[in-house]
Amino acid sequence: NAVHRAVRNTPQSPQLAPTEYISNSMLTWITLLNFLCSILPIITFASPATIFLPVLLKQQQQQRPTNYPGHDHQDNNANNAIEMPPLALTTQMLQCFLFGIYAHHLHMRTLLIPNVAGFILGFIWSTVYPFKVTTSTSTGGLLRTQWRMQYATSWLIMVLGLLTVRKMPYLSSTIAAGVGVLMCTYPLSSMRQALKEKNTNLMGSTVMNCCMFVTCFVWVIHSSWLVEYDIYVLVANTAGVIVQGGALTLRVVIAKDGSTTTRAVVQGGDNAELSVTSPLL
Repeated sequence: NAVHRAVRNTPQSPQLAPTEYISNSMLTWITLLNFLCSILPIITFASPATIFLPVLLKQQQQQRPTNYPGHDHQDNNANNAIEMPPLALTTQMLQCFLFGIYAHHLHMRTLLIPNVAGFILGFIWSTVYPFKVTTSTSTGGLLRTQWRMQYATSWLIMVLGLLTVRKMPYLSSTIAAGVGVLMCTYPLSSMRQALKEKNTNLMGSTVMNCCMFVTCFVWVIHSSWLVEYDIYVLVANTAGVIVQGGALTLRVVIAKDGSTTTRAVVQGGDNAELSVTSPLL
């Protein structure tokens, strides 16, 4: 939903003041903000690479001979796989497709370019996901079921949008805006489990959370009363800032708990060694 508003950032937009009433410094800041609002979504769309590339590299290393006693291939495959639910990927593919056909129909190049890139990347992430998701019996089956439902539903909605975009172009943009809320707040459904299991991988990568947080934050500024007020964009991106900020905070909390646990284990091990090696009195 953030990219949906970029096309309106032109001097001809009736919601912006005429350029002769805007100071040069203000115009410079607005131009910079418009640039960030256009480029940051593309970076965010590419950020899932930070969870796919490490998995690919680890799986390539696994192909080396590991037939030594005690090696468990199944456990290794489970650890070197994606544990994040597919919502962030499927919603990216769906939202960018709907905004893309909407922009193409209305000849909005500024809106079209980032969403074409977002759809291509989202299609790649969503299609590769079931082959790289964890094989753990506890969560792998559930994640694959979620992927099948979301992937199939996304394609049905995309076909519907393609068939109706000429007669009802705003139907596609409205659905895309709603899907954008899910995309901005995707860690919400996994945060409780991540805290319980002390597993930040369930919320995607740190880069994904940071990119979405910064993108939503920039769009909150843009859609506020400071530049171009839009209640729908403001609410959606405010929700994204809150959830992504919460996910980043949760990462810090889990990291601190992990370091505390590690120190306790090390100290316990040292004490155990001392008690064994010390002479009996």
